[in-house]
Amino acid sequence: MKVAKFIKTNTIEWNDIICCQVFTAGCNFRCPYCYASEEIEKKENFLNTDEILRTIENTESIEGVIITGGEPLVHSDLYKFLKVVRTMGKKIRLDTNGSMPAVLDDLIGANLVDFVSMDIKAPLTAEDYAMTSYAIVDPEDIEKSIEIIMDSGIDYEFTTTVVPIHITEDDIESICASIKGAKCYRINQFKPGSCLDPTLNHISPYKQKTIMNMVEIAKKYVKKVTVSGF
Repeated sequence: MKVAKFIKTNTIEWNDIICCQVFTAGCNFRCPYCYASEEIEKKENFLNTDEILRTIENTESIEGVIITGGEPLVHSDLYKFLKVVRTMGKKIRLDTNGSMPAVLDDLIGANLVDFVSMDIKAPLTAEDYAMTSYAIVDPEDIEKSIEIIMDSGIDYEFTTTVVPIHITEDDIESICASIKGAKCYRINQFKPGSCLDPTLNHISPYKQKTIMNMVEIAKKYVKKVTVSGF
């Protein structure tokens, strides 16, 4: 598995669980607002996965492992990596864009995931996804991933990064309608400064009032709404 970055300790990303973070390289999307450009564009000098696994195993304080990216599901040997982590008794969180439902279903079915954070980029149409992900995306794949997650019985959240030129309040309404009844939806504030498309670095994020309006819209459809990035 191609690993671009490894953070040994993180206590804020997953319900105060003491975690490490494994950032996989590469992604099948090219979201212009993505701030993980270093990870998704990395082509060489990958970290040694065996050394990472040894660190995880030998660090008693690590309770969980967050697999993020990039897009972790593009790596065919992710299953093997997670299986080794599971034998250590560690909890596993997976961050994904939801574009590969069959792989996601296999990992959940094999009891290799305890928590899924799925990023919903836009309303579930091919046109909207193309505008926000700069990729050809089948909305049915996104819908299938949502269904798999919500029916899985494991803990989860859905998220959306609200970039002013891409996501409106109407878009939040459409997205949340597609996950009606979900446990948790997180609105991520857009952070200019290190975007994959540098032209977005000059765009100002939404004001708090607009974000709070989005929260109220989301509350009509999902049980819990949180905000990050302020």
